[in-house]
Amino acid sequence: MKRHTYKQAERFILSRELFGMKLGLENIRQFLIEIGSPQLKFATVHVGGTNGKGSSSAMLASIFRAAGYRTGLYTSPHLVDFRERIRIDDRLIPGSLIARWIDRHRTVIVKKNSLFSK
Repeated sequence: MKRHTYKQAERFILSRELFGMKLGLENIRQFLIEIGSPQLKFATVHVGGTNGKGSSSAMLASIFRAAGYRTGLYTSPHLVDFRERIRIDDRLIPGSLIARWIDRHRTVIVKKNSLFSK
């Protein structure tokens, strides 16, 4: 298995965005099943809508942290560093975690390239 540096992993992730979005949930459902359905291992709040998602999500994460919960927050896009998108307890995640995630799941992502394309 190839070991990625953080920068290599970041380039790989961002290169997937070049393929555009594919509407619907079936492809992401299939992908999540293939990687072990990690979304079922923790409680989540999904914030949707047109405006204010980032602010609302940040406020909810702050409220949950103040109540003693451990929080994870994903927002997009980032301004400077890709890691801005993913925070655990209001801290950027280490680049090494992103690199390890890509090491573990790159084969499925590449195999399922159609998941991320039109």
